[in-house]
Amino acid sequence: MSLAFFLAKRIHFSKGDDTQRVSPPAIRIAIAGIAIGLAVMLLTVAVVVGFKEEVRNKIASFGGHLELLALTSNRTFEKLPICYNDSLLDELRALPDVASAEPFITKPAVLKTDNDFLSVVVRSADVDEREIRISETIARKMQLRKGDRLTLYFVQNNQPQNSLEYGPMDASVKSATLTVAGTYQTHFNEYDSQVVLGNIGLLRQKSGWDPDMASGIDIRLHDFGQLENAYYDISRNCSQTIDRQGTPYMVQTLEQQNPQIFGWLDLLDTNVWVILGLMAVVSAFTMISGLLIIILERTQMIAILKAQGCSNGQLRRTFVWVATFLTLQGMIWGNLIGLSLCAIQAWWHPVALDAENYYLEWVPIGLEWWHVAALNAGTLLITLLMLLGPSALVARISPARVLTGD
Repeated sequence: MSLAFFLAKRIHFSKGDDTQRVSPPAIRIAIAGIAIGLAVMLLTVAVVVGFKEEVRNKIASFGGHLELLALTSNRTFEKLPICYNDSLLDELRALPDVASAEPFITKPAVLKTDNDFLSVVVRSADVDEREIRISETIARKMQLRKGDRLTLYFVQNNQPQNSLEYGPMDASVKSATLTVAGTYQTHFNEYDSQVVLGNIGLLRQKSGWDPDMASGIDIRLHDFGQLENAYYDISRNCSQTIDRQGTPYMVQTLEQQNPQIFGWLDLLDTNVWVILGLMAVVSAFTMISGLLIIILERTQMIAILKAQGCSNGQLRRTFVWVATFLTLQGMIWGNLIGLSLCAIQAWWHPVALDAENYYLEWVPIGLEWWHVAALNAGTLLITLLMLLGPSALVARISPARVLTGD
């Protein structure tokens, strides 16, 4: 055991005496600063990681992480169809990052009841052929409930299926009377206000498409973090492929389809780094203040140790060890506080959110073990590095002046 570590233990674990009236409150403040700073950092990372994950999952629930579409400049709501076969689906599903690959169809329509009508986009989902699922927003607006009947009117393009545009004289209208099977709510106003969910067979029939046609293929991944790799793998495999009608494929990611939402989520990362930096600096400065007070109170001890042959380096290491003990004590409390608050929010959701503005009904929590390890290691490292300067104060203490009282 080194002399510096031995002396630090004696200083840190000693009970002290009545003459030391300043250091106990200063030490408690320093420990509290570390604890609060680390707890805030844990909560910040947990909330932002959880929020981004939940929002991404909600967006992905609309379709997939990627979509395989026709390479086209189509400017209408109805996408130019692609033709697919089992070989294409099997090839996509065989990719290591892909969890599933399923065809989908989207088609614009007019939803009509006895009293009102609304322009909507019908997207295929796991719904019976004679049923439809609507959002709670549309249900309130159209005064619809489960079991009610409504009519969907589809505008059908009568030009060849590989044509990109058509005029009013080239279109016809088809209708379908359906039953409301239930409602959903995503809290994404752009989606809830216009998207209804229908059967893919019905949409294919109303579009006049062959059984192997769809608007695209939804591709879901095992992990969102694999998005970039999967995008390049699928693009590389399908960029030179055309379907039986001669239509080339293209791939779009979730981020490319929703640039505004993902741009907003990226801004949250900047906020996290700002908060982490501020908390680390505040924690370090509270510890610096505590260390300076401890050194000033121990000037007589420092002078005696110098007179007995201790070097400035040994004394500096001694007080850095003292600060390390205090920092670790504060970090233990910070972890207990931060992780306890995270667990309470994750299990009981006491802190709610305005879903209309934040898309979620409560504050989500997402924290991995390596987040906790990185925050603890970073806090300890930054604090100790900032303590190296103040610890040099011991070199300015003169044994002769202190012991003689000059």
